[in-house]
Amino acid sequence: MSFTAPLIITDGNAGLTAVSIIRDRANSKTERQHCSVIRSQSAKMANMGEPVLPSAASDQKYVTVSPMAGGFITLSDHHFVHPAEPGAKRTVPSLAFLIEHPGIKVFGHDPSKPFRMMFDRGLRKSKERYPEKLQKHIDDREPYELSPGIAAQLKSGGLDSKEIDLVMLSHVHYDHHGDPEDFPNAKFKVGAGALDVLKKGLGEIAPHQHFVPDTLPTDGRSSELSDPATSEEWKPLGPFPAALDLFGDASVFVIDTPGHLPGHINLLCRTKDRWIMLCGDAFHDRRLLTGEKVIGTWQGPEGNRLCIHLNEPEAVESIKRLREFEQDPFDKVELVAAHEEGWWERNKHFAFPKTL
Repeated sequence: MSFTAPLIITDGNAGLTAVSIIRDRANSKTERQHCSVIRSQSAKMANMGEPVLPSAASDQKYVTVSPMAGGFITLSDHHFVHPAEPGAKRTVPSLAFLIEHPGIKVFGHDPSKPFRMMFDRGLRKSKERYPEKLQKHIDDREPYELSPGIAAQLKSGGLDSKEIDLVMLSHVHYDHHGDPEDFPNAKFKVGAGALDVLKKGLGEIAPHQHFVPDTLPTDGRSSELSDPATSEEWKPLGPFPAALDLFGDASVFVIDTPGHLPGHINLLCRTKDRWIMLCGDAFHDRRLLTGEKVIGTWQGPEGNRLCIHLNEPEAVESIKRLREFEQDPFDKVELVAAHEEGWWERNKHFAFPKTL
């Protein structure tokens, strides 16, 4: 017996809510087992000290994760953590990740072939590909490095960007969306509310909060995931109130992590030897997880208080959940934020075409 599970999305072009079938799931017995395990283990976690994450099924599919540096920018510490040393700056990567599934029937994809998706793509490969306001913002992030771009890195590793099936963004900031035009065959998925941010902007409240409405493809390939607040497809997973089993086989989960920007999401990937959570900008400094630092704020040009996170209380709560998740003694989970220069230095020898 097989069935098809719908996922509610919002079409970024029509602006209407629609139902889109993005997963044609077979193996319903296996899927029911996955769902049952996820629900029972998440419910037991807090009170019984049991594993948060579902154990591997007998026919479990695993994904591979390959990191890439999608450029580098220089950040002032006081914009991200408090307390910060006066004048302290760090040149950090904008990380992108290639996730490869051995085969899944999704988006009409042939399950006999690998399914390839990108999670974030870093910066554009050229400053001239940004509008003038963002070009000036990048100038303020010197030293910076934009080229060669993610598509060129994929090509040098033997993979054409035309072979990418899906691009999913943690959020739609300029240092995460990369060059959408270099991925002509990919579908684009973002979190609920992200397309509205691109379309309407945020009122120019800060230089980094500048958005371009047509950043993502406008030919019907761009859409939002369903809203975790209203869709029954999202289920609790450990400390997180909302997680989406993306492929229905417990290999990849989308985690709702609000605070930084509307639609911010993390991606939890099951590899053969551990879980890896790609955290985007849920946190910018590992000392926020250890409790050594708190989120930094600064004074804007008009005397207003600014924070790198649009909703600071929600960001604090997301970091709290990530801290709890990382400290769970039963599950081997590695958390990776998009701008962790220390992590990149330790792991860049695993960059594509290698895997973590």
